[in-house]
Amino acid sequence: MNTPSNIYNFGDYREFLKDRYKQLKETDPMFSFRNFSKQAGFGSPNYLKLVMDGKRNLSAEAIGKFAKGLRLDSHETEFFRYMVECNQCESPTKQKVYEAKLMYLRELFKVKTLIPELYDYYHEWYHSAIRETVKKGKVKNDPAAIAKSLVPNISEEEAKKSIELLMALNFIEVEGEGWLKAKETGGAVDAETAALSQKIHYEQMAELAAQSLYTQGPETQDFESVTVSLPLEKVAELKGKIAELIQAAAQEHSNNPEHAVFQLNVQLFAITMPGGEAKKGDEVAA
Repeated sequence: MNTPSNIYNFGDYREFLKDRYKQLKETDPMFSFRNFSKQAGFGSPNYLKLVMDGKRNLSAEAIGKFAKGLRLDSHETEFFRYMVECNQCESPTKQKVYEAKLMYLRELFKVKTLIPELYDYYHEWYHSAIRETVKKGKVKNDPAAIAKSLVPNISEEEAKKSIELLMALNFIEVEGEGWLKAKETGGAVDAETAALSQKIHYEQMAELAAQSLYTQGPETQDFESVTVSLPLEKVAELKGKIAELIQAAAQEHSNNPEHAVFQLNVQLFAITMPGGEAKKGDEVAA
């Protein structure tokens, strides 16, 4: 019996579709273009064939339906979505971003293989939020209440699965009468693996920050930004100061259950290419 191909080995989503269809057909004799359309929710019985042959592109909505019909898990679906967007993108700049994201997800797949729980932990922003909520004081093991306490809210099922994941990672435990408690000694991972996994976490936090611009008031959020020309040695100095700021903020941990959990993001990145020989000129950071 053949198993479906590893999606992370593909760069062309139409080639992946052809290969996945062939292998699913060999694995399940009932699988067909018509069967796929029924499972995915398409009215046209040959929609998959049209896309495979390059006669149709995929919309954002169709990508999700294809993932369901092709029996992709949530992480494979994410890779498939970026592969489609990369292949169909007409902007060279955006295409480079998609290509870089696909390369990163291929590397992240190695982490998923080695430590699947850690992969899942960094894949959704609310895992760290729930973990921090438990760290500041014992929390009743009530997924519905925990889900409603987050901003933005998540579903009760997502909260329940998050609690299970945090327990599997040894970050939290359940003690008498159903209280969640943080475990100080749990969850040690090597720095390289954590750094690789965290990129997707940083991306999600940046998206949440952008949302908060329009959904929160000045009493719970603050944004400051500056665009300035800097020599590379000054960039290294600023990175050190950012690290000190983050470390200092982490030490200000509150053990009061009434206090809210906040996310502190600090970004420093170039918005022009460095000039001069061997890139020793000025760099712009924001």
